[in-house]
Amino acid sequence: MTLENQLRATAQGDRQAFAALYRTWQPPLLRFATGLLAGDRSAAEDVVDEALVAVWQQAARYSGSGSAEGWLRRITRNKAIDWIRRTREAPIGEDALIHTIDDAATPAEAAELQSDHAALRTAMGLLSMEHREAIWLCYFEDRPLAEIAEIADCPIGTIKTRLFHARRILRETGLCGVEA
Repeated sequence: MTLENQLRATAQGDRQAFAALYRTWQPPLLRFATGLLAGDRSAAEDVVDEALVAVWQQAARYSGSGSAEGWLRRITRNKAIDWIRRTREAPIGEDALIHTIDDAATPAEAAELQSDHAALRTAMGLLSMEHREAIWLCYFEDRPLAEIAEIADCPIGTIKTRLFHARRILRETGLCGVEA
C-alpha cells in the first residue's frame, strides 16, 4: 500500500493502515528529526511521536496534491520547530550517533569518532532549522535538490542558497572539516 493510500485509509479511521504507516515511516522520520534537532535523539523521538499523532488526527487534511512524504516531513519539521521554541535552547544531543562509537574497533577509533560526533553536533546546532534541514536531506539522506525542495515546500533556488550558506557557516566554524 502506498503512503498516499495509507493516508486516505487513516483519514477514514483505518487503524491497520496507520499502524503500517507508522512502522514504515517512524524510523526515517526519527533520523530526519534527529538531524533537525542537531543530534538530540530523545527530543526527536518526542517530536516524531507528536508528528505521527498529528498525522492520525489530521490525515484527511492531506489533499493528494504534492508529495505525501513531503507532507509527513513538513509536519515533523513543524513539530521540531515547536519543540525548539518550547525549550528555547540549541538542541545538542549526546546519543544521535553514539552507537557507531560502541562499534569502533579500537579505543583510539572510538575516541576519534566521539570527537567527530561532538564537532558535528556543535556545528549543526549553529545552523538555523532551514539550513539544518537542507544539509540533512542533502548529505545525510542523499536526496536530490528537487526532492529537497518538494519536502521543504520551497523552490530549488532556495535550497541551493540554504546549502551554500550552511556550508559557509560550517566552513567558518572549522568544526566539521568542510572545505571551500
